[in-house]
Amino acid sequence: MPAPQISVIVPVRDGAGLLPALLGSLARQTLPRDRFEVIVVDNASRDGTAELAARMGTRVVEEPVPGRSRARNAGVAAAEAELLAFTDADCVASPGWLAGFSACAGSAPLLAGAVRVRTEEPPNGVERFERLWRFEQEAWATHLGWAATANLLVERGAFEAIGGFDVAYRHTGEDVDFCIRAGRRGLAIGFCPDAEVSHNGESRLWPMLKRSFWHGYGGVQASRRIGVGYRAWTAPGPLLDSGRAASVLGIERSRVAEADWGQVRRLARAAYGMRIAGAVWADLRMVR
Repeated sequence: MPAPQISVIVPVRDGAGLLPALLGSLARQTLPRDRFEVIVVDNASRDGTAELAARMGTRVVEEPVPGRSRARNAGVAAAEAELLAFTDADCVASPGWLAGFSACAGSAPLLAGAVRVRTEEPPNGVERFERLWRFEQEAWATHLGWAATANLLVERGAFEAIGGFDVAYRHTGEDVDFCIRAGRRGLAIGFCPDAEVSHNGESRLWPMLKRSFWHGYGGVQASRRIGVGYRAWTAPGPLLDSGRAASVLGIERSRVAEADWGQVRRLARAAYGMRIAGAVWADLRMVR
């Protein structure tokens, strides 16, 4: 039997409640089923993730050491295809996701796909904030040279040339690191608008702030490992100017309704404050 064209790799830890939606969306792909495989990498789950994925007919690979980089690398080692599609357990793929990537394949060794932030309707304040700045894949790929692994296609040859994901990253930043190292090797990243997934937006304040903390931490780690990143604590100005904090996050004033602007600014300042805290913690720990 010929090898599939695309291997979908999903790293997951304790994602039994999330996987059915993603795997169901992969079962509804318009790309013929014999042209792709799905590999769920169980990353030391404690909730029956592996058993659920196996019951749904998915190939399961075990990576016992927690870490998304390790899990993705393990998935690639088990994959059969020459095109590697990465997504996350809290995503849902559009029916044309893989067909979109298939059509774009060959235009660049790395391809970012669109990510739509999924929220309740009507969204609460945190969800509106999430929609304004998360997953600007086209802008990130075009102007910054990186994209989130929530939706990323990589040619196997490029993955091997880069050396895979850096397992030193335990919390966040491994996707930025991977793409930047690719660019330094002359491996460009493109954008494929028809390859879309949706991703859960945060609906509660603390999870959003916690993620911001790890973004600050990851920025310091990236600056130490590849010389690209930032130490938020060295630029405290946005804490004093909430409009500037929103701008730092990429939120344009013109995209925000007047009635929502005050809340958006407050949330942006809180998120930036947590980035500063994460950066301070990373430097105190001398993270490498």
